[in-house]
Amino acid sequence: MLKRFGVPSEGLELKIESRGSPPHGGGEVVLSVPIVQDSLTAVSWIDEGMVKRIRGVSFSTRVSAQFENAMIHAARGIFNRLLPDVHIFTDHKAGTQAGKSPGYGISLVAETTSGCFISADTAVSYARGENEGETEDEDNKELMPPVDVGERIASILLGEIEQGGVVDSSHQGLLFLLCALCPQDVSKVRVGKLSPYGIETLRNIRDFLGVKFVIKPEPLTGTVILKCIGCGLKNLSRKVS
Repeated sequence: MLKRFGVPSEGLELKIESRGSPPHGGGEVVLSVPIVQDSLTAVSWIDEGMVKRIRGVSFSTRVSAQFENAMIHAARGIFNRLLPDVHIFTDHKAGTQAGKSPGYGISLVAETTSGCFISADTAVSYARGENEGETEDEDNKELMPPVDVGERIASILLGEIEQGGVVDSSHQGLLFLLCALCPQDVSKVRVGKLSPYGIETLRNIRDFLGVKFVIKPEPLTGTVILKCIGCGLKNLSRKVS
């Protein structure tokens, strides 16, 4: 998504040093974003295309690595009825890279013929207790079985694909913000049903940046077209020669 708005691909990297599950965490993620020399680029992005492949990563911390195989097998059992190109990789962490609490989960991404990426993520771990620093009794509480996790995340991803749009519901807010930060040119995007987070982001953009979106539902496809004129934000830290 960042590349579509003109962020250079060189130097753009997300690296997971260690994974940490709730309640005690212990994970470390390094995000590197290159400097945008001038401003972002306005987009017209309304073609979501058809799904051509699915990729994913399963992870586990302080539990058996077999949990990942069970999740992958369950998810593939649903996807392979629809398309053959499905690859889900494993990422089992141990020792200092496994954080301080047991947990496991899976992240899936569907790539479409028009270059859109629709994603869904889930993670299972022990919840934090009501009192600060207190955790629920781990011996008395069972986590969701990995087979159920795999089936559930596969269903969630299919639901995101079904509702249409160039991004999934969890990334609507980022898409709207990037559109609003573009130069004073028209950006046009298509999303599925507006999520509560996406709606709240639109309100914040109106209040802080003064950018209002034109929202036009399309009943035939069940999607929504949004258009706006960017606020023209520029990189003020760039040195002037």
